[in-house]
Amino acid sequence: MSAGDLPSADDLHELGERVAELTRKLEKTPGLSEGHVEQIATAIERILRDYGGASYRQYRNLVRDLDEVAADVSRLEKEKALHPKFVRYLDASLLRIRKRDFYLGRRLLERLTKVRAQAKERDGLLEEYREGYREIEREIIRLKADREHLRSVRKPPMSEAEVERVKTLLDSANRAIAHAVIAELHGVPCRLALPAFQEGSKDRRLLLPRVPEGEVAPLLAILEDVGTVRDAFGNRGVHSLLEALTFSDAKLAHLLGDGRPLKAVLTPNLSWLKAITAPGTLLPPLSLDLPLEELRGRVEALARFVEKLHDVEGAREPMAGVTMALESGQIAKAQEADRAYRTFGDAARRAWEGTLEKAIRDVERDLEKRTKDLSGLTQPDRLL
Repeated sequence: MSAGDLPSADDLHELGERVAELTRKLEKTPGLSEGHVEQIATAIERILRDYGGASYRQYRNLVRDLDEVAADVSRLEKEKALHPKFVRYLDASLLRIRKRDFYLGRRLLERLTKVRAQAKERDGLLEEYREGYREIEREIIRLKADREHLRSVRKPPMSEAEVERVKTLLDSANRAIAHAVIAELHGVPCRLALPAFQEGSKDRRLLLPRVPEGEVAPLLAILEDVGTVRDAFGNRGVHSLLEALTFSDAKLAHLLGDGRPLKAVLTPNLSWLKAITAPGTLLPPLSLDLPLEELRGRVEALARFVEKLHDVEGAREPMAGVTMALESGQIAKAQEADRAYRTFGDAARRAWEGTLEKAIRDVERDLEKRTKDLSGLTQPDRLL
């Protein structure tokens, strides 16, 4: 609930006076203010509702429930907690109901409608007052939490615009690396491209599929040897090797003379060749969400891997920019600032702008006002 929706202290004070006035009026008649009349009358109304169309076989249950209500009336009468007039009406109503005269029993109970309405009016106003009182209490709790929240905020080391600039730098490096990898897989002869992925798989920070050393050597050897395999597949992109496995023996025999040696060395390497050519991002991305040391290691690993690729001109500059930002501490500051903006939101922005102290003073002023309003009100239970 916003501050504009909260009940004013003046309205609640006036409402409290009205409740207190009605309570004093009801206290003059025993049984009204305490709610005894309403409690007994409600029990009788329930009996009338439950047994209005009941058969004679349920008469025992009717008498049992009537006896319970009559016992309560008798006890309250002995305690002088119920006005004699109310006792007469309630006893008469119970007697008529016991004789199964529900109509007259209900009419006798209706004699108490006016006094019950007075008590219900007081109870309704009291509930309204109690809810307004609780709203102010909840607002005070919220303001205290806001104050502590604002006090815990520290000024971020850089602005949101600078954080976005660092994020853009990382995104540019990710796109440039992805483009270089695609160019390596498609535009570079596979006999030259595969050694880079073989070497990169040894650095587990790159999360590349593992390359079986004993199985890849024969494949590289057959692709490097001058001959029909090199001409047909070794000088084409890595995807051509996967296509070779789809060729029939007759087609491979037509291209290579004998396709069995190529198939024999391709089959053990099929899993990692499929992994590096699968759709999607092959290398792990650079992100401010990573722990700083993990990000530092990933940048180092990616920089080394990129240098092994053939078409890296477009990736060198973004990677150099990331490395420079990492060494200068800009990325560390961007991580800290990004966490602050995501955790504290507007409070962190105010801290950067220098308006946080004013926001804290505004909250403290509202808190002092609402605390003063609450102290001037009577607790709801004391109005009874």
